[in-house]
This record gives sequence, C-alpha cells and structure tokens, in this order.
Amino acid sequence: MNNSILQPTCESEVVDAVKSCQLVRPIGSQTKPSLSADQCDATIVSLAAVSGVVEYEPSEYTFTALAGTRVDEIAAVLAQRNQYLPFDPMLVAAGATIGGSLASGLSGPGRFRFGGLRDFVIGVNFVSGEGNLIRAGGKVVKNAAGFDLPKMMVGSLGRLGVITSLNFKVFPRPIATRSLAIACQSDQQAMQRTNQAAASHWELDAIDYRPGLKTLFVRIAGPPPFCDAIAAAIREHWGQDVADCDDSDRFWFDVNELKFAPESRFVVKVPITAASFLDLEASLAGQPGYRTHVSAAGNVMWIAIDDLDVLAGELTVRGMAGLVVQGETPQPFIGTLPKAALHAKIQHAMDPLGKFPL
Repeated sequence: MNNSILQPTCESEVVDAVKSCQLVRPIGSQTKPSLSADQCDATIVSLAAVSGVVEYEPSEYTFTALAGTRVDEIAAVLAQRNQYLPFDPMLVAAGATIGGSLASGLSGPGRFRFGGLRDFVIGVNFVSGEGNLIRAGGKVVKNAAGFDLPKMMVGSLGRLGVITSLNFKVFPRPIATRSLAIACQSDQQAMQRTNQAAASHWELDAIDYRPGLKTLFVRIAGPPPFCDAIAAAIREHWGQDVADCDDSDRFWFDVNELKFAPESRFVVKVPITAASFLDLEASLAGQPGYRTHVSAAGNVMWIAIDDLDVLAGELTVRGMAGLVVQGETPQPFIGTLPKAALHAKIQHAMDPLGKFPL
C-alpha cells in the first residue's frame, strides 16, 4: 500500500496536515510499526520532526516535550538533575518517542511500584479529526475536575487524535539499585512467590519472572543501606534460592527493549492473572519461537512466538486480548477485545469525521 507521508515540524503544521487529509495515520519513530498498521490507505503524518523539550521545571518535577522527542533525549535531560521516569519507558534504545510511548501505552517493569505511564502524564495537546488543537490537563501536578483526556489518550494508538505535545511528572532517581534472582521449582511456585513479594513490606521496585529460566527477578531501589537490608530480608525468607542477579543492568535493559527472544517473529503483550498465565504457558509450550516474560508482578505477559494465528486462537477461546508490539501484521489487536461497543462510541465522540481509522 503506497501511503503518502507528511512531515510537519510544528503543531500548527500538524493542524494543517490533519485538515488537508481524508484519512490520517500518525506515526513516531516506528519502533513499534505493527501498532500503526494501516489497511485504509490513510495519509501518514510523521511526528518525528515535531521534537524538543519545551519546558523543564526540576523544582516542580515536571516537563513538557513535543510528541516526536526521543525518550532517550528526555532521559538525558532529566539525568542532569538526578530525575527520571520511574515506569521504565520501553524501547528507548531503539528510538521510541514520548508521543509514541503514550499512544502505545507501554510501560516496563518499574510500573509495579509507582504505576504505569498513565499515572505520570498530566497534560496533552492533540489535534482532533476536525482539525482543532485541543489542550487537556495541565503543566503542574494537581487535582482537576472534568474528564481526564490525557489518560484516555494512553494506548489510543493514534485512533483518537494526533498527539503533538505532552506534560509529565517525574521522580528523583534512586541513589542505588540492587537486583536478586530467585530460583523457583515450577511456574506455580513462581506465581506464589510473586504474590508474596508484591504483598510484602519490602517495597520492591520491580518483580518479573522468566519462565524459561524458572527464575523470579526482583529489583530494590533506594539508599544502599535500605537495599542491603531488604536483600537480607529476602535471603532470610527464601534461603539458598536467592542469589545476586549477574549483570542486572543488562537484564532489565533486555526486558525494556524486548530482547528476551530476538529470534521470534512476533512479540505480543497480554494482560494476565496468575491462573491465565499458567493456562497459556501449558497450552503454548513447544510452539516454534515461543518464549515468555512475565512482568509487573504477574500482571503482564510478553509472548514471543512465530505463529501469530496460534496465539490468537488460544487467546480467543479464553476471552483474552493481545497487542502485537513487534512483527508485521495488518491488525495490532488479537484475541477477544472487551467492550468493543464502548470503544466505538468513544471513537465516534472523539473523531466524528472518521479521520483516524481503526
């Protein structure tokens, strides 16, 4: 499909681009191309040149950036003041933009302790299908009355409007981190230990599980004495099953960059419970290219697989849904999509002209 591409350089040019097109598909740096798959011959509007940190208030722990700004550029600015985005933005090294991160709704292991991306966005500007520049939320952290449009744009995949700029709150970067690897005898034991860790007083920064290794990984963050004390408590609780995580920085980097199964054709994000994880793992084990990683204390399952139809079928019969983040596919959603009628009503309310096709 030969889509034409427009490359605006500022918000006003984005407005002009949307007004001039019948169908629009916004994109960022294309680190997640399956999420902007188009079957409607829409005009591609690239936000890559709509870039830059517009405002940064370290004392207020907030910043404003244009949608095409790479997350690694933002991270470098924040690091100068020992601040960071605690939810572990994903695919940063691959070149993810802040607008694309919001539109995809992806958060890494750090979402466990402090919440995901949706808990840190406080304002957003976007262009509606009618060509209006809409400003929602604000630049400071406060309670506000009314419908929370910024959070509704999280995970919208560019189907509700073209995001042009965003306001985020940030946190102080922890002084130190320490990661432990906890050997498990089975997936069932791993889920039990995940629940115990999540409910404990340890205040862990991240809790992830790698089924192929039968190993639970936990990250502790804070002053060194705190990290040491929590690590000692975990060792006392689970004994010889606990070891220091070798090359922990590399481990968490690979999780955030979805490199746990580089040879697989597709990588899919699936919301889970402990029971649904165990069921899927038993059903799909042995499929070509099949690898998994469980994140956010057992709430998210990343599934790598070669045959997407097989996974789609398994999800459908269980009433579950998946988001295809890596791999070429005409449709990013597979499985059973809940509340499709409600989604359609929101889509129509936000985009009455139908400029942003599903």
